[in-house]
Amino acid sequence: MGGYIVEKQLSCKKIIFTLLGFVMFWAVVTDAWGYSDWMFRNIPNNNGTYFYGYFSRCIWTVSAILLIIKYNNQLKFQKDKLYKHLKFDKSLLIVISISLGYAVVAMLINHRGIWFNSENILGLTVVKYIVVGFVEETVFRGWGYNSLAKIVSHKKAAIISTFFFVLLHFPAYFIKLYRFGIFDFIGLIGQCSSALICGLVFCWLLKNSKTLWNPILAHSMYDLAYVLLVGGN
Repeated sequence: MGGYIVEKQLSCKKIIFTLLGFVMFWAVVTDAWGYSDWMFRNIPNNNGTYFYGYFSRCIWTVSAILLIIKYNNQLKFQKDKLYKHLKFDKSLLIVISISLGYAVVAMLINHRGIWFNSENILGLTVVKYIVVGFVEETVFRGWGYNSLAKIVSHKKAAIISTFFFVLLHFPAYFIKLYRFGIFDFIGLIGQCSSALICGLVFCWLLKNSKTLWNPILAHSMYDLAYVLLVGGN
């Protein structure tokens, strides 16, 4: 056995522990604490929120990338294929079509006609949600679902990883409650419901395409369409 390095085997508990760690880490670095207000307060037009958003998410996802590299041989879809190329398959086109359709219908209902969110800077918003799609899919599908699917069934892997994806959306609401005494219960329910459906769908996209670029694209386009046509952040 001398000279050989025995790779530690992943377990469901270890993977769940890492996913919980990502949720807790995000609770620390999320801009709900107002970091961008003092870190980039000299940047005009409130652009500091964008820069902190890029910075915090890149820092947050480094650990997931390292885990994917370290445990590459124990993943359902290994890194050489995981980031290989986008695959325009039927499932991706269906998801994108439904997402855009949903955003358009929500826009017509909420704004009683055609509307476009002019409050956000288009270029920075596009970059922001490409980054969001990349990092969140890397953590919850590229690492979470991908590692679990090697140990448990696709269904269980999707449910477990999506549970933590939903949980990720909780901290900001409770931080704002702590800071400002305001709790947006309706907003929390709406975002968590959306995260639940999208999380399961994104797992399905990865399973079908075997490439993370498909859920990344679907995730980014859904967020962009909703923010630009319906409103929000």
